[in-house]
Amino acid sequence: MIRERIGKLLLEAGLISEQQLQKALDTQRQTKARLGSVLVRQRAISDGTLLQFLGHQYGVPIVEQFPHQPGPELAQLVPCDLAREFLVAPLQRIGTRVTLAMVDPSNVGLIDELKFRTGCHIVPMVALESLVLERIRLLYDDDLRAQAVSSEADGIPPVGKADERSLDGSGPAEGRRTLLLGPQAALNSKEMEALLEKASSSLSYGDPVVGGEPLVEEKAPIVELVNQILQAAAELGASDIHLEPYEASVRVRYRLDGVLHTVMTYALSLRNAVISRLKIMASLDIAERRLPQDGRMRFKGGESGGIDVRVSLLPSLHGEKAVLRLLDRSGLSLDLARLGFEEEDLAKLLAALDNPDGMILVTGPTGSGKTTTLYAALQVLNTPDINIVTAEDPVEYSFPGITQVQIKEHIGLNFSTVLRAFLRQDPDVMMVGEIRDQETARIAIKAALTGHRVLSTLHTNDAVRSVTRLLDMGIEPFLISSSVSLILAQRLVRRICSRCHTAAPLPPDQLTKLGFTPAEAEAVVPRRGQGCPGCHHTGYKGRVALFEVLPFSEELQSVILRRHSLDELRKSAVRAGLTTLRRKGLNKITSGVTTVEEVVGATSLDLSGG
Repeated sequence: MIRERIGKLLLEAGLISEQQLQKALDTQRQTKARLGSVLVRQRAISDGTLLQFLGHQYGVPIVEQFPHQPGPELAQLVPCDLAREFLVAPLQRIGTRVTLAMVDPSNVGLIDELKFRTGCHIVPMVALESLVLERIRLLYDDDLRAQAVSSEADGIPPVGKADERSLDGSGPAEGRRTLLLGPQAALNSKEMEALLEKASSSLSYGDPVVGGEPLVEEKAPIVELVNQILQAAAELGASDIHLEPYEASVRVRYRLDGVLHTVMTYALSLRNAVISRLKIMASLDIAERRLPQDGRMRFKGGESGGIDVRVSLLPSLHGEKAVLRLLDRSGLSLDLARLGFEEEDLAKLLAALDNPDGMILVTGPTGSGKTTTLYAALQVLNTPDINIVTAEDPVEYSFPGITQVQIKEHIGLNFSTVLRAFLRQDPDVMMVGEIRDQETARIAIKAALTGHRVLSTLHTNDAVRSVTRLLDMGIEPFLISSSVSLILAQRLVRRICSRCHTAAPLPPDQLTKLGFTPAEAEAVVPRRGQGCPGCHHTGYKGRVALFEVLPFSEELQSVILRRHSLDELRKSAVRAGLTTLRRKGLNKITSGVTTVEEVVGATSLDLSGG
């Protein structure tokens, strides 16, 4: 996206003079060459100095020379036409990391595309054009010879002449093409570039200032820019927006299906104005830039016509970072049967919900969907003859028929305080957003033992570790065994796109290492998405939950009372019918719902549970 021109930055750094810059720009207009290359040829700056400056500007390592002759396998990682057009060359591959030499390492669209094509993590490095061209010749020599005849006949310039423009994008627009196949396409367009230019220009007209932050009119370009960022996120179905300031620019990332994607960058000069606009929308203090702030707002968008947004601002080294959580009620599924439960596990959970008392714990890392599961469970219980109260931090969605309380630690309204008040509110069902300490755990257990259904969450890796977590908090074993009805551990994995899925077979020995039996490994054919417009070229569309359901059997209660080790607890749980998260993931691979990579990333191999 738009960033400050390299010539201006070199001038401001005192590395070139105004006369040298003007001379180079005149030559560039005539030759259509890159500005950096022109400055080097005119000896205004050395190639080493230019490279060091670019590395600092882009914030990536530099490569001054290639240490070895490239192997033929590297040429398979990047297609020849992409290497030529975008001037990129693979340097090495170690495991799942591919190091890439690039003339323009800010091309996030290309990096995301190569990450998808290779299935590897791309590590960009900046290199001079001449070095990259030489690497391309070594890698693709045979391919380039074969293309030479047809290219010359079609009037296509040979290698070294393709896409001649400056390192800062200030060269000719003719023949330029940006690889925009992923989520970044949403905010990369000529219209957006024009809007960013307009927004940058608007800041120079002496807007009123409060606390060092420019105020913006409702129809100002800054307002339109913020609206575009929000609207594009809503249309893509993003759950979060990250606006991250760095030394030279601000990066915008969207979280889609649990994964962050860089969608654009904009000039650092726009940083404060964009943050000011968000503060106005969220009714926050514009003048306060030293402390974190949290707020809420609502904007028109999404299928429901409006989306609630939770805004979090954090002071950082290069300015305030903003994270926006989009809470779109229209995309919230509160049907337990549609969350990904297997039939047997769903029956166990429903049986626990039918009990008039007892505690149900949902455990998993942040972002694993625990709150959604709790909300779906509450909807099963939400009938006119039931009094449901919840304590949440924060309240993400409001529901009719349920009394919801927002935790406010700064005034002493914490979970334990609210729970004590709940016990005087004649509740049938209590939901505690999270059990964080011994006091909260004791009150929740007391409620579960005195005729209330209690639902809550814990932060542990699996269901069995929830028991040891409560023991570590100082809760007596007899209280745990007598109050807890069921523990549910969960993870979220991305679904393979149904439009572009294809077979991605793996050798049986690799599948057995994942946890498949030898017989299963011979029969299973994993799948993956190839990438299409329907999934924004990510290969995934939506997410599905993996659930590990642990009802409290008499044997498990007995093991808890005897304070047996974690290993003994796990073995007892498996004997009682517990199916581990890894096994649930393997089932999803077998049925073609998700990929091997997603399951391996979300679960650990548990030898006792398979």
